[in-house]
Amino acid sequence: MKSFQLPELRVVAQQIPGTASTDRAPTEIYRPFFVAGILSVLTAGCLLGAVALLGIALNSSYTVSAWTPYILAHANSQLYGWVGFFVMGFSMQQHAPTVATKASFLRLAHAALVLMGLGIAVRFAAEPLVAVDRGLWIPIGMAACWAQAAAVLLYLYNITFNRFRSGEKMPWQSILVLGSLSWLLAVTLAEPFFFVASHGTDPQARILFIAEWFVPYRDAQFLGFVASMVFGVALVKMYTCFGAQEACPKLGLGGYAVWTVGLLARMGGWVYAFQNGLEGDSRLIYHAGGLLLAAGAVMMVLATRMFATLDIAAPSQKFVRAAFSWLILGGVLIAVEPLHLAAIGHPFSHAYLGAIRHAITVGFISQMIVGVGMHVAARMNDIPARYERPLWATFWLLNLGNAARVGLEIATDYSPGAFLPMGITGFVELAGLALWAAYMLRTMLRPKSLVVA
Repeated sequence: MKSFQLPELRVVAQQIPGTASTDRAPTEIYRPFFVAGILSVLTAGCLLGAVALLGIALNSSYTVSAWTPYILAHANSQLYGWVGFFVMGFSMQQHAPTVATKASFLRLAHAALVLMGLGIAVRFAAEPLVAVDRGLWIPIGMAACWAQAAAVLLYLYNITFNRFRSGEKMPWQSILVLGSLSWLLAVTLAEPFFFVASHGTDPQARILFIAEWFVPYRDAQFLGFVASMVFGVALVKMYTCFGAQEACPKLGLGGYAVWTVGLLARMGGWVYAFQNGLEGDSRLIYHAGGLLLAAGAVMMVLATRMFATLDIAAPSQKFVRAAFSWLILGGVLIAVEPLHLAAIGHPFSHAYLGAIRHAITVGFISQMIVGVGMHVAARMNDIPARYERPLWATFWLLNLGNAARVGLEIATDYSPGAFLPMGITGFVELAGLALWAAYMLRTMLRPKSLVVA
């Protein structure tokens, strides 16, 4: 029977006298990053998204210009706050420092935390206030973008040069993680330019820029950076922590190759189709990329073996399995997108694209954070699986809220009556996340003397 702990994450033993400077140092750096991620999603992330969705629903339109700045601020917070803080905290805990580099590691980690937090907060203010005073808030917004870029660079430096090295060969799953970090660096460095262009002085040019470039840009962020990171971590942790059998290298690497080719085809195909008026055969590459993404999603899920018999039982497993189910459903929605567009007689649908994105970002990505976050917090605080809370209310609120959002959003292409009920689904998801957040904060911040032995 395997031991399903997190020895590579949990580095809390006291330093033994005479320890070499190259030995692994004790640290629990994950905690402030997880807390920051929770605060981010409950404010400028999910809460702002829920409010913006309600505003869209009340106006029965996805293109109400008054809500555009808030939607952009929401997306930035979800990427760099909700996802970014959890990725940074998890991976820096995973790649803990040596004794010699611990002081530098902690300084840089905390600097990255502060810079990212400031960047998100200032960007949240800058997005709507650019319209009030462009001369003031464009430079401030740019500074926020560069603060986020600096945070990412400090994080990358820490896990590259300050981390402990065991001398063991890197596992094959590291290819996916390295791919994810490459996507992260690319989209972060592009962020300042996208911020300026999305707030251009010419309203028509601004709208055209957002329409042409934000579709592939969001794909690069969430299907490139985030999905690749989730895949890379899952192909290791589903075995070492969640009771699955070892991941299949051929399916994992093959699935990732198919996913990446599909992503690049979909990104490039959208730009080509848009420049050709989204007419006729100009969308073939875009839709072919969607089929490859769907195939890659199936291969990645099969590679993790999470739907086979598991060797242990833990409350967090249901969230992970549900997350993978949403990934498959997102792939199906992408694959049948041409059929939906043919049915409504339009070359593009804001509603359908939003439904795809929500299925993947909330159903897959957010729910994976919920499940893995529960597991990490429990193990790092010595809470046995039998004492973990099942959080069924969170599970049903997240999944029913997301199902209603995805279904009703697609339904708005057929009936405007679907807008109003869709508008409340964000608050259903927020309630589920709030319950999970309360459990996580209580678990992470409780005194050690109160932790169940």
